[in-house]
Amino acid sequence: VAEFLRFFTRRGGWVLDPFCGSGATLVAAREEGRNAVGIEISERYVAMTRARLEDLPDVGTCRTAVVHGDARALTDADTWSEVRDVPRASDGLPRFDFVMTSPPYWNMLRTSRGGVLSTHKRRAQDGLDTDYGAAGGNLEAVTDYDEFIEALGAVFDGCARLLRPGKYLVIVAQNVRVPEGHVRPLAWDLARRVSRTLSFQGERIWCQNSKRLGIWGYPTTFVPNYHHHYCLIFRRER
Repeated sequence: VAEFLRFFTRRGGWVLDPFCGSGATLVAAREEGRNAVGIEISERYVAMTRARLEDLPDVGTCRTAVVHGDARALTDADTWSEVRDVPRASDGLPRFDFVMTSPPYWNMLRTSRGGVLSTHKRRAQDGLDTDYGAAGGNLEAVTDYDEFIEALGAVFDGCARLLRPGKYLVIVAQNVRVPEGHVRPLAWDLARRVSRTLSFQGERIWCQNSKRLGIWGYPTTFVPNYHHHYCLIFRRER
């Protein structure tokens, strides 16, 4: 995240993460001297992010805020009632210099991979989260794939409205293998949907080369190990 912030923003700029989660974007923004706002639907993760930010040293006049809210309501004025410092346009809504987020990968976190000791199963054994919780409106609970892509695309339509002209949005996404034995091209389908609103500029690959290998389909089926994510880059035209 810090690398993208340094490339696409200047110190003092404003950053939005509509799926804040545990606060990685906000932590990076604080460390890089950027202002940032995160939206998060889970009260537990809001509290987690606020605790992480409290443990960080202040960087100049850098401001960070976490809003307990629904990313689908980004263009509702009530969502922003508790955020006072962010610059606003004539419509009363905030405007950001950059948006970066990693949305839910559909229902991937709720899906275990076969009989081996996968990361999903290890997390469950260790008492760690294997999904984003049961908060109302949680998009990972949408069971229909096409409906999920459209719902996620609508969130980024809202992001586009809050993004300054000429500025960029980065979505971190991954294709998803489903239990039925095929891959849903989530990253590519999402790129096509978001391109209805923003101009797709290309992608960078984030490789998690520290992940363990799994022998998923051996000896009968080709099942690749996914250790990479697509960082999809979009621009709001002037």
